[in-house]
Formats: sequence, C-alpha cells, structure tokens
Amino acid sequence: MLIRAFRPLLQQQIKISLCLASTSSDLPKNVLEDKITSHLQKSNGTVYDKKPFKITLEAGKKYFWCLCGKSKAQPFCDGTHNNTFLKIKQRPVKFEVEATKDYWLCQCKQTNMRPFCDGTHKTKIVQEATSTVRQ
Repeated sequence: MLIRAFRPLLQQQIKISLCLASTSSDLPKNVLEDKITSHLQKSNGTVYDKKPFKITLEAGKKYFWCLCGKSKAQPFCDGTHNNTFLKIKQRPVKFEVEATKDYWLCQCKQTNMRPFCDGTHKTKIVQEATSTVRQ
C-alpha cells in the first residue's frame, strides 16, 4: 500500500536515474510487449527481494515472470496467483528476449521495465519495505 502511494514519485526518480545512468538502448526489451498487455497492470506485487536475479535467458523462448511476488519459483510464475483464497490481483508477465545472454530480472516487483530490473530496488521506499526473502 505504501509503495502504491509513492508510485508517481518513484517513477519520476527512476526516469531521472535511467537518464543519468544509461541510454534506453542499454536496457533489455520484452519482444512480446506490443502483443500482450500484462506488463501494463497498474498495481505491483509484494517485494520478494531487494536485489535483482541474474539469469541466462534463451532467445525465442517464452517466459512468465511473477508479478505478484508470491511464487515459490521466483523470479518465474508457479501459478500461486490462481489460488482464490489469496485474492491476488496481479497476473504474470509473459516475455521473450531478443538474444541469448544474461539478464537481470526484477525481484522487488516495482520495476517500470517489467520484467527487467531498472534499479527501483535501490530506492528508499523499496529498501525500507518488508521483503519475502530474509535479508
């Protein structure tokens, strides 16, 4: 809830950080972004971890990134959001990458570049949040 209240401020801070730190061509792109809408969900999940996850992804393979933060197979979806008793509104983000290489996937679930890390985990609000993973 607290993160939602500060989302506009976070977005502005991240845009400034991204402009200073790198160009948009440095950031990975979800090849499926123009074919799906799951990356446009308004709410973010709970903070799973306060650092990104480095993984080698294969070009052309489709992946489902967990947005709710409740999956036991982080950073990927295991279907936990389907449990009606948990009342989870977020759905996984389907994505594909252009090249087979190492990528940093977001685990704080607050990124504006779903599913890729954009440095949001470094913000004060995420660092002060309670994460699922013990620090």
